[in-house]
Amino acid sequence: MIALTRRSMLATAALGTLAPRLAFARPAQDIRFADFLEDCYQRELSRDPTRQSALGLKDAQDRWTDVSEAHQAEGAAQVRENLAQLRDFDTQTLSPAARLSRELFAYNAGKELAMRRWRHNYYPLCQMHGLQRTIPHTLINYHPIENRKDAQDYIARLNGVRALIAQQIVVLNANAAQGAQPPRFVYPIVAGTCRNLIAGAPFDRGADSPILSDFKGKIGKLPLSSGEKAALVGQAASALTGSFAPGFRDLIAWLQAAEKSATYDAGVWALPDGGAYYAATLENETTLPLTAEAVHRLGLEHTARVQHEMRKLMGRVDFRGSLQDFFTFVRSDARFYFPNNAQGRDAYMTQTRAVIDDMSARLGQVINRKPKHKLLVKAVEPWLEKSAGTAGYFGGSADGTKPGILYINLVDMKQLPKYELSALAYHEGVPGHHVEISISQELPDIPKFRRYGGYTAYSEGWGLYSEQLPKEIGLYRDPYQDFGRLSMELLRTTRLVVDTGLHAKRWSREQAIAYLDENLSESHSDNVTSVNRYCVVPGQATAYMIGKLKILELRERARARMGAHFDIRSFHDNLLGNGPVPLPVMDSVMTSWMSGHAN
Repeated sequence: MIALTRRSMLATAALGTLAPRLAFARPAQDIRFADFLEDCYQRELSRDPTRQSALGLKDAQDRWTDVSEAHQAEGAAQVRENLAQLRDFDTQTLSPAARLSRELFAYNAGKELAMRRWRHNYYPLCQMHGLQRTIPHTLINYHPIENRKDAQDYIARLNGVRALIAQQIVVLNANAAQGAQPPRFVYPIVAGTCRNLIAGAPFDRGADSPILSDFKGKIGKLPLSSGEKAALVGQAASALTGSFAPGFRDLIAWLQAAEKSATYDAGVWALPDGGAYYAATLENETTLPLTAEAVHRLGLEHTARVQHEMRKLMGRVDFRGSLQDFFTFVRSDARFYFPNNAQGRDAYMTQTRAVIDDMSARLGQVINRKPKHKLLVKAVEPWLEKSAGTAGYFGGSADGTKPGILYINLVDMKQLPKYELSALAYHEGVPGHHVEISISQELPDIPKFRRYGGYTAYSEGWGLYSEQLPKEIGLYRDPYQDFGRLSMELLRTTRLVVDTGLHAKRWSREQAIAYLDENLSESHSDNVTSVNRYCVVPGQATAYMIGKLKILELRERARARMGAHFDIRSFHDNLLGNGPVPLPVMDSVMTSWMSGHAN
């Protein structure tokens, strides 16, 4: 397989990346190569105005990213051209650090072209992603209004929504014509989110809709006269009723029509050449050539391990009964939940911030590198909360002016048990994604395609590992918080079982939900939401545990090899110090570091 060949190339390239820097100027070939990488990055970024906004750039903030097939084809042609130009840079003439960038660039380009084969199998619209989420998220979180031009650009984007959605519908129809549609349950969920966006003023007599409320709030802070502000709000309202709402009504109508031809098949095995597609997604997400059967067995093994640890913990809290009895106990006892009201939601957010602040103060115990970006903890907006997951992290702007955001879904406090609060905060916040992503963005000496790129197994492996790390410095003092840590790890081990069950073993959606109901402490509604997610993003959920296991393997290997020279902070500095990398590269980088510091 091509991935095996590329893997060996990456491993070889990574070995020298941590060599000591020498005190002379960069080789001319390195400088020329860095310019090439920057040119490629800027060309790609220029084609993606929505991505530019996420990075805090304003050059094209009056436009949306083109989602047409033609635009995608042009992008693929550019990737092929980049690969052809890459051959001009001989690895033997590059420094070890530049050599790693070369091989990562080739890996990413090859992966993108390989996955293009499956573009009609990919679901560009589902409850987890799509324009119904990208459009409002970009406007609310990534489109600042600091002057009149920013406001006019925001209005221009509103006016462009209907055309953008029309582009997306063409792609959706092409996928359907190829026999690729998401399962039937997806359609009403997405339609519900769309309806939430066009409820309220200026569409009806209710309170301001989410986008109008956002626009008014931002405009209100400008040093403009009341008349000027009113005029801008009027233009925004006209754009909302003239383009934004018609666009989303078009999408709702498409969803209602397409739902009739969708099936109840939950796995991608039902799509054209679905078995090969799932194998490709597994490798894409884990960066390893793993078979579905191997992943499934791994999931069963680690599910049994975590459940064994839970049974031992039951003894610590003097609980008598089976593990399933304990699950019922923590699901039903009111002591484990905040009230499902405004006071309960405020209390949850306050405690989450306190957990993050406490860990942030202790961060120096586990890592020397510390993020400069600030972290903001926010509630998921009401228009999204019914279809969003439990929590998620969004990185700050490239220049550091916009903080990273940890979103928590407070729609139902029964979905946020107190015992999982700490692990959730550690995973999404500190020392998890906020630390990992911020450090990557702040690395000065790696090209931007690496600084702002990513691999699921690397990022989510670190996030899951970060749930365990605080325990090793004395946190999780409450045994029920420790149970929450185990509960969230168990969620990730069962993902290995369920994801492969759905997509390779042809489990039904109901079969997958039943497995989670039997093996997890989460509520039935949580398990439905989880399975719904696994159905539409095949392979992604497997990367968490695969990545964590690789980090733990490397850590134990380092302890054994380095002996008294092993330092956990240095281990983490080096693990995160090259930015995101595929797992084979992580292995090689850390093996090189171990070799340089062994007894």
